[in-house]
Amino acid sequence: MIRKSDIQWWVLEAKKHPESAPEIIKELAQRLVELDAETERLRDEIIRLQRSAPAAADSAEVSALRQKVANLQTVVDTISEGQDPTQLSVFFFSHHLQSARVPLSRVRRLMEEEQGALDRRAVFGLRCMVPARPQDELLLLTSQGRGLKMQPSDVPSLAEGGEWSATETQTLGDDEQLALAVGVANPPRFWTVITRRGYVRQLIHITIDRKGEQGAPLVESPFHNDAPVALVDGDRGDLMLFTRWGKWTRFPHRAIESQGSVALELEPDDEVVAALSVVSETEVLVATAAGYAMRRDTARLEARARPGGAGKTLIQAFDVLGAFPYEPDGGLLYLSYSGKLTFVAAKDVSRHERYGKGTQVCDLTRDPAVALAFVPELL
Repeated sequence: MIRKSDIQWWVLEAKKHPESAPEIIKELAQRLVELDAETERLRDEIIRLQRSAPAAADSAEVSALRQKVANLQTVVDTISEGQDPTQLSVFFFSHHLQSARVPLSRVRRLMEEEQGALDRRAVFGLRCMVPARPQDELLLLTSQGRGLKMQPSDVPSLAEGGEWSATETQTLGDDEQLALAVGVANPPRFWTVITRRGYVRQLIHITIDRKGEQGAPLVESPFHNDAPVALVDGDRGDLMLFTRWGKWTRFPHRAIESQGSVALELEPDDEVVAALSVVSETEVLVATAAGYAMRRDTARLEARARPGGAGKTLIQAFDVLGAFPYEPDGGLLYLSYSGKLTFVAAKDVSRHERYGKGTQVCDLTRDPAVALAFVPELL
């Protein structure tokens, strides 16, 4: 498999020693041959299984092999086009499962040229913005709690002009909309699902797969019209929740009851907007739609023994848009109402010792953000 470090080494060597370019090309070609051979082997295996067991053509084993072939083909196609197979892309999803993919290289160009990523109609229909790599899997939850899966290769590139593509690879039921999407590299054994009203429940990963195939809801909240808003690794550590009005709560994943728990008491107009797992103490980034943000040390945000109770104030705001673990090599990517993208390096967000309104990291007062994602690379 071609690694990102390989590509970086080839580029550096070609710059330092142009005469070594033929050898680098030969090595790249050899890697492509190996990937192509593996792809053909998997295809032959699928054909063999289909012939020997036609009734089981859609078995889990065949489906897994098909997915491996698709993932390998994506990597081969990406390399053949001269692109980095590990390149991160930003995926846009609408409420009705329209989607678009934008590589980070194009994101940089759009920002440099001050062009909008999405047109106004697409922005109004936007549900979420998610970073993912070609080898990742996209896990989606609907407003009715159903789980869906997509491959990055299934998502079309963003059309010129920022319009949604007409292609839809999944279907939704009546009154059903997309609720959230996450990029998954290595799925955990347990997932924790969090809803808008603060209902939380843990699920085994294989349960998500099984119910997804059956079209059954993964989670059913005791609250009316309560859609999922976050899906996080629930294997260990604490769960932290953040609300639009700047409240937070924290408690161990293991404290969640088997039938689910209500994480915190919310005002009628407040709602959970973000969640993350805290395995070891770190810093957390909290950002608002108006362009304010802060870093806080999670060691100062102590966990409760169990879910429930009122949340505590973390930031003075009524428009919190997201919260993420702090990574100094990454940053916040905003999408505004006008469809423009703005990037703020994580290290440029000030650290605060107590709650307040945060620091203005970009001026979005006249063009508020509608979506926010954390990109683990500097733009």
